[in-house]
Amino acid sequence: MSLPSAHRTYASQRDIPPFPLAHKRKRRSEFLRAEAAPQSRETRELIGSSEGLGWSGMLGLQARPHPMERTVLPTSHLFFAVPLQNQHLMIEMDGRTYEGELSANSHAIIAPGVKYALNLLDSADHFYLHIRNEVLVDVADQIFGKRLDEIDMYSPLQETDKTLQSLLSTCMHMLNEPQDSSFRSDYIAQAIIAEYFAKHTQLRQTPRVAESKIPLSRAQVQRIHDYMQANLHDSFQIADIAAGIGMSRTIFFERFVHTIKKTPNQYLQIVRVHRARQLLQDKKLSLVDIALSCGYADQSHFASSFKRLVGLSPSKYRAEIF
Repeated sequence: MSLPSAHRTYASQRDIPPFPLAHKRKRRSEFLRAEAAPQSRETRELIGSSEGLGWSGMLGLQARPHPMERTVLPTSHLFFAVPLQNQHLMIEMDGRTYEGELSANSHAIIAPGVKYALNLLDSADHFYLHIRNEVLVDVADQIFGKRLDEIDMYSPLQETDKTLQSLLSTCMHMLNEPQDSSFRSDYIAQAIIAEYFAKHTQLRQTPRVAESKIPLSRAQVQRIHDYMQANLHDSFQIADIAAGIGMSRTIFFERFVHTIKKTPNQYLQIVRVHRARQLLQDKKLSLVDIALSCGYADQSHFASSFKRLVGLSPSKYRAEIF
């Protein structure tokens, strides 16, 4: 079912009852490009950014992307792309392909945890907005009384919602304001998320009893797997993955074990070893390179983990496949 009509009254920034995030917890650090989209720096010319304005819940960027073709890995934040001129592209996502033109000032939305393949066929200026997962969790709880994992979030590719257009336009113009706009940005981020929840999501009716015994959905398991795959070479905490699907660390751990029959760390070791087996087929890569690429601290740690799961050392496994 859609969000109840009673909640649709929160369709604009003006209508949303404010709640003071700063009073509930220590203020978050500024949302920086290195956190939101580190892989995009080489593929677009930056025109403007919210960095330095003190925005903690969202990151705004105005940029001119170059024609390109690449796979975008899943993240935990909500992403908006607003072409400022008509943009020709092709995008593959969730088993569907869109090829055509995004109209100027429309907006594409990518939900958290979604992986997609993007092919930009020409260059056009864009405004991009990334909103932290923590803001989604706060709005789901404070305004709609829901956990984030009780809300199925969709990724519409060409939207012209007037309320969202107005809010996104306000964010873009705020990039040119010289003063700190951190407090104002918090409330606008909440308004954007409330409008998104009202128009582009669906509630999942999940009983709140025995939460740890509720299996993870297939989509949630796939998002967890994709997140681990995308971050093998980085250090991350179980809490990072839990936040990405809107759960506390404790509930996530219990539901993961209930569904997969392994702890998250045990499953991570399986994912790492599977990736290592793929890389061992490339003779050009040293064992040290493979160990670091798969997130191991050193070759010795890699070798012991690999042998425990495969039954052979990495060098013997490589010798057997060639």
